[in-house]
Amino acid sequence: MKYFNSASKPADEKYDGTIEKLHHFLGFIRKRSTTYGMMSILSDIAIGNNKTKSLITQYGSITEAQMTAHAAAYQSLDNRKRQAASMLEALIVNSIEPEVYDELEQRENKYTVKLVPTGGTAEVERIDGAMMLYQLIQMVCIDTTATESNILDLLSSAGLIQAMSDADSDIQAFNRTVNALVASLKSRQGDVPNLIAPLFKAYKTCADRTFAQYIARKEEQYEEGNLPGLKHTDLIRLAIERYNVLKSKRQWKQKTQQELDFIALTTEMMDERQRKQLTQQPIHKQKQQQKDRRGPNNTGEWVWKGVEPKEGEPTEKKFRGKQYIYCPHHGSTKWVLKINRQGIVHLTNCRARLKNEDSTTAMSATTDDTESSSGSEEGTPSKRDIRIAQAFASMKEEEWPDLIEDEDIHVPRKK
Repeated sequence: MKYFNSASKPADEKYDGTIEKLHHFLGFIRKRSTTYGMMSILSDIAIGNNKTKSLITQYGSITEAQMTAHAAAYQSLDNRKRQAASMLEALIVNSIEPEVYDELEQRENKYTVKLVPTGGTAEVERIDGAMMLYQLIQMVCIDTTATESNILDLLSSAGLIQAMSDADSDIQAFNRTVNALVASLKSRQGDVPNLIAPLFKAYKTCADRTFAQYIARKEEQYEEGNLPGLKHTDLIRLAIERYNVLKSKRQWKQKTQQELDFIALTTEMMDERQRKQLTQQPIHKQKQQQKDRRGPNNTGEWVWKGVEPKEGEPTEKKFRGKQYIYCPHHGSTKWVLKINRQGIVHLTNCRARLKNEDSTTAMSATTDDTESSSGSEEGTPSKRDIRIAQAFASMKEEEWPDLIEDEDIHVPRKK
C-alpha cells in the first residue's frame, strides 16, 4: 500500500490538458514509471512483425486496437503489470486538472478492457492505466493536431512567429509549444525538419529588444560558421538560458536607454504643450467671455429684438433693467440699447444711419456743433464720439465691431 501511494502521488503542477505542456507531462510520467516499475506497460507495445513501440515517445504511430490487445494480455492475470496499470491510472487521475479529467472520463469506454479473467467464468470490465494515457494523448494531441502536414505548418517560420505572439513573448511557454510539436511529429515517425532558421525568425520577434538583439548576434555567428553543429535543441537551450538571466536581473521587457530618452523627450514636449495651454487658457476664456457679452441672438426670450413695432406701439421698452429703443436703420436687430456703458447715445450715433449719410457732411456738422471733450447739452456728441463716427463712416458695414449696439462696446482704437 505504501508503494502504491508513493507511485500514484500527484505531480507538483497538475497537467492542464494543453498541447504545449504535454511533452512535460509525458516526461513526468516516464520518470515516475521508471522509478516504480510501470514502464513495462508503457513500452514493448506489440505492433506486429515482432516489433514493439513506446507509448511515451511513439504514441502517434500506435493504433487503438494495438493498445487494447496490449492491455488485455496482462489485465486477465494477477501480476505486477496489472498492478502497474492500476497505479498508473491513479497517478494520471491525481495529476491532471479536474476539468481535464471530466473530459477524459467521457472516453472511459475506450480505456476499459472487457475480458474473462484467467480461471474465471464471467466477463469483467477493468480500467487500464496505459489505455487511459493513450486516450489522454489522443484527446490533447492527436485530435487537435490531426495530421503530419498540420504539424509541419505549425513548425514553419510563419507558424512559430504566430506561436511567439500567442505566448506573448514568454520564451518558456514558446519552447514548450515547440517541444510538444516536435514530440508529436516524432510520435508519428515523421522526420523533424531543420528548425534553426524558423526559430531564429520567431525569437527575433520577441517583445524584449535585448533578447531579440542577443538572438540576432547568435544568428550572425551561425551564418559566419562560428557555431558549427548547432541544433534546434541547442538554440532552444540558449534562448531559455538568456531568458532566465534577463528575468533574474529583472530586465525582461525593460526599455532600452534610447527608448527611455525618446519617452523623456516626448514627455517633455507634451508637458511644454500643456503649459502653453494653461497659460493660454485665461486668454481663451476672456475672448469667450467677450464673445458671450456680444448679446444674445434674436431667439428664445430675445426674439422680440428682431420684431419691428407696429404703428402706434411704443418705440422704447425696458428689459432686464436696461432701456432699449427701436432703430429703423438696422437689419435683423431692430431693438438696441438706448445708451451703452460708454455713455454713447445710440439715437445720435447710429452706425447704420451714419453709413447712409454723407460722411463729409456728417463730420463737418458734428465738428461745428461741438469743440469740447464732452457735450454741453444732453445728447450732444463729444470729440470721442466724433472720432468714432468718422471711423464708422470710413469703414464697410461688415468691418464694424459687433459689440457696438450692445452694452459692452470695445471699439478698436487703432481703427
